[in-house]
Amino acid sequence: MTALCDAYAEMTEKAAKDVTEKGDEKPFLTTDYKKVLERNDVDAVLVSTSWEMHIAVSCDAMKAGKIVAMEVGGANSEEDCWKLVRTYEETKTPFMFMENGCYDRSEMMITAMAKAGVFGRIMYGSGAYSHDLRGELGYGFECKHYRLRNYMLRNGENYPTHELGPIAKIMNIRDDERNP
Repeated sequence: MTALCDAYAEMTEKAAKDVTEKGDEKPFLTTDYKKVLERNDVDAVLVSTSWEMHIAVSCDAMKAGKIVAMEVGGANSEEDCWKLVRTYEETKTPFMFMENGCYDRSEMMITAMAKAGVFGRIMYGSGAYSHDLRGELGYGFECKHYRLRNYMLRNGENYPTHELGPIAKIMNIRDDERNP
């Protein structure tokens, strides 16, 4: 871990403490992500910012030649999606969406069972974003959590890939092993 960045300095300090407690050196800390992108010792960037910042940070990182792994949920419009596509096409910098919902224990078990044919041919899938967010939403101002803004100001499913990602894997939708 060479650098940590967060809009709140106390968050970078807390994360740096976690890093040093595991025996690693204290990383560079900043509240300005562009300072991270200027560093020669940064090869890749994990973008796990507030959803509103995902596209800007990811595009700037690709333009800086940094490999990007971006948590999903950050595109607020079709144009945001096209910005990612255009930036990748311009830079050819490796980029990956990080949908962690595909890799929870229960989703991986069901996916393995489906691929083994335990359920036969799966014809229908249904999902929902089911997390207890009372702390993040109920105390969003106090804990400075970005989700509160999104749930207050956006009308719709704010995180559809969390359920669609696992369903697509289970049903072999766009599975590269099956659809090269």
